[in-house]
Formats: sequence, C-alpha cells, structure tokens
Amino acid sequence: MPYKYNMPHKALLSSALVAVSLFLLGGCGGSSSVRVIEGDQQIRSALTGSVYATDQAMVVHVNEFDRLATLRNARSYSASTFLETRDNEGNKSAILKTRENRPAGLGIADIVEGLPKINDRASPVNAAESVRLAKIYRDPDEE
Repeated sequence: MPYKYNMPHKALLSSALVAVSLFLLGGCGGSSSVRVIEGDQQIRSALTGSVYATDQAMVVHVNEFDRLATLRNARSYSASTFLETRDNEGNKSAILKTRENRPAGLGIADIVEGLPKINDRASPVNAAESVRLAKIYRDPDEE
C-alpha cells in the first residue's frame, strides 16, 4: 500500500483564502453607516463627517483647464446667471456664469473669476453686481 502524503500547505492556503474572503465580505454593507440624503433621494453612504441636506447649489466638480464647474441643485438658475461661490468659512472663492441647462443631470457653469473648490456653496449675485458682470463677461453671440 503506497504511502499517501497529506499536503499541509494546501490546507493552510485554503484556510487563509477563506479567512481573507470573510474579512472582505464582512466589511460590505455594514449597518453602522450614515445615510446622506438630499430631499427624498439618497445620494451616498458616509461613515464619517458632517452630514446635512441642502437645496443650495453646491460645486461638485471643477475643471481648471476648461474653467468649468459642475453644480448640484443649480437647475433652477437660467442660463447666464452669475453665481458667487463661498467656502465653508464664508470666504468668496469665485464668480460663475451658468450655461444652458441640460435635459437631466447636474448644472454647468463657466468660471469667470477666481477658482471654486469642491463643496463650495453657490448663490446668485445681487442685481447691480449682475449688471456689472454682464457688461464684462458677455456671451460671444451677443457681440
């Protein structure tokens, strides 16, 4: 009768793979996460940080090369509306000029002054400032 050798390294490898798999799968979808909502829609899950819902326009992406900012909650602004962005401390960071709204999705604005950062809040400038900025930053088809 031939001697059958048990390979302990295969059992050890299998046990390690099972342990790693359980560790990775156990971390997914835990019940300790905080749900971040905006209105009645869930946006994402967050484990840490301040969580709040807002209807105020907020910068979610900045393209420095093309001088464009992507905004959440900015669909209510018509094209060519000037917006002022402020950081969490209330410091003015940029002036934006909205573009025509797309059928769905986030709003887009040209960065005309300064440089906004992600999570900066955007609000329309007052009427006098809007008139002043409209004289400086005209659309090419208006000339």
